[in-house]
Amino acid sequence: MITDFIKHKVRPDDNLSSIAARINISEKDLKEFHNQNCGKMDKLFVTNLKGIEFVLIPVHFISEEEKKIEQQQLLPPAYYFLKFHFDTYSVEENFDQSESENLKFNYKIDLNIREEKENIIAETHIKDVTKNNEILDNKISSLSLKCMESLYPISYKISLNGKIESFFKHQSLIKKFKAKRNDIEDFFVGDISEKYLNTFEENISDETYFFRKMQSNILYQILFPNLEWFDKKSTWKEKFYIQINSFPLEFSFQTEQLFEDSEFVETTVKGTLLENCSLREFLKGNRIENENEDFENSINAEIQIKYFTHNITKQLHEIKSSANIWYQDELFQKHQLQITHN
Repeated sequence: MITDFIKHKVRPDDNLSSIAARINISEKDLKEFHNQNCGKMDKLFVTNLKGIEFVLIPVHFISEEEKKIEQQQLLPPAYYFLKFHFDTYSVEENFDQSESENLKFNYKIDLNIREEKENIIAETHIKDVTKNNEILDNKISSLSLKCMESLYPISYKISLNGKIESFFKHQSLIKKFKAKRNDIEDFFVGDISEKYLNTFEENISDETYFFRKMQSNILYQILFPNLEWFDKKSTWKEKFYIQINSFPLEFSFQTEQLFEDSEFVETTVKGTLLENCSLREFLKGNRIENENEDFENSINAEIQIKYFTHNITKQLHEIKSSANIWYQDELFQKHQLQITHN
């Protein structure tokens, strides 16, 4: 119960509206304040104060509108700023799949955010990758990792609202791989390795294809969110990738906030799939003609992303996300990420 109030003796010419006007709050707020704190005193129900001896008047009152304005100031701005990200995050990524082995990946991602001319550039470097708590020892997995490591750091242009929008100096990626390919070939020999290296070089040389591959990774979608999400007041529609190397699907999103923590604001972004997509299309990563007319074979999907941002610095401290895929009312795949500032 709030005790910081004054007991106002009701005068003959008083009514609820006139008292509220004198202390510059709404009639509704005054009535609610009195009724929440009056104990055994008479409650207020109508504007007329006939029979009411005292009205409790708050000394320090913040209206709902003022509270919303104060809370708004705790959120990150809708435009990207250089200190939004920290330099390093630890990532735990879990895949729970109904028809195959569950997988857990742990790694770190280093970020170097800078301004170059009129662009904001994000250099990214993934390192210390483990699978199910073990260093990758499978030959193809190790080769794939070595190929990606040869490209790091990978640089992206960041849009005004914080999303990655394109590679920065894409040709430098090809040059870096070609410079390190001989070293990789010295360790990974044989026809299979050579074919993989040829395909990898071909794929990274296609800027549109390779950027879509990186963009479709949930990691980059949630680590570089559209900062306008934090200020959304109503539902909206937006495309989102729920499968790497696939195509984006339309979701209906909504944002909720919790301001209960003294240091961090918790922003939850929830999305529900609106678009028809069959399981075959989801797994194949491409649309199939007439496939989405078969509603019985369509998947259902939900996304939930929780952001924890500091209420003073507005910096991103932690992300927890979950993408759930259902097929014929059974959970087919659950993909979870936890991204934490070290």
